[in-house]
Amino acid sequence: MIHGLTAVEIVTDLRALGLQPGDDVLVHSSLSSLGWVEGGADTVVDALIAAVSPGGTVLAPALTGSPEDGPDQPPRMDVRFTPCASWIGRIPEAFRQRPEAHRSLHPTHSVTAIGERAAWYTVGHEYCTTPCGPGSPYIRLMDRGGYILLLGCSQESNTSLHALEELAAVPYHLQDQITHAIVVDADGRELVVSGWLHLWGWRRNFSRVDEPLRQTGAMREGRVGQAHARLIHAGRMREVILPLIQADPLYLLADEARVAFMKQR
Repeated sequence: MIHGLTAVEIVTDLRALGLQPGDDVLVHSSLSSLGWVEGGADTVVDALIAAVSPGGTVLAPALTGSPEDGPDQPPRMDVRFTPCASWIGRIPEAFRQRPEAHRSLHPTHSVTAIGERAAWYTVGHEYCTTPCGPGSPYIRLMDRGGYILLLGCSQESNTSLHALEELAAVPYHLQDQITHAIVVDADGRELVVSGWLHLWGWRRNFSRVDEPLRQTGAMREGRVGQAHARLIHAGRMREVILPLIQADPLYLLADEARVAFMKQR
């Protein structure tokens, strides 16, 4: 009989990678990259929570945005029922459906969290003027010295790099006008959430941050099941990558996007 990956084995691999009880970690993931997992996505969620217990917090993206979102077509997100976008994978959706999960009130870039500091990470996201900027769960993770785990996916899935783009105020990232979106909270109340949403279309090359993160020791790499995994210290990522973006505001754009952007200026 073929042996599937178990929660205990996933925890063992995560600990070997460097994740410890009491840590806070934002997880981007690909279930298929792990190989066959007994129990599927729910087993991975169990393992992630166990790996930082006691005292830690697991966060997962619960993104819902689309290129159509904007002032003329404001998004509406219900924290109780709106599913995660299909392109972020099955693990975040399984995580979102846990009864103990807290979900932040943002119309496009909400985050779910389970654990010691789940409420702290998710509260107030609706008051942020940009999706991933100051006050968001992404910046709070950096401030607290938590980790970003890329589990079987590349830096292209690292939403926290958008947070650095927002901190650096890069010129290609946000729409020109504020959008007044609707968010429905856990009690069914509709709230108007106003801010600048992401401007889709400019292709990134987020993978270029791999090398500076390796060279500075801000990232550890290893295997979890069959998946290649990266464990990044979020605060150190900011220290290493933000100055590179500030020096070159187009640092994270793909080469062809950089050329196209320069031509239109």
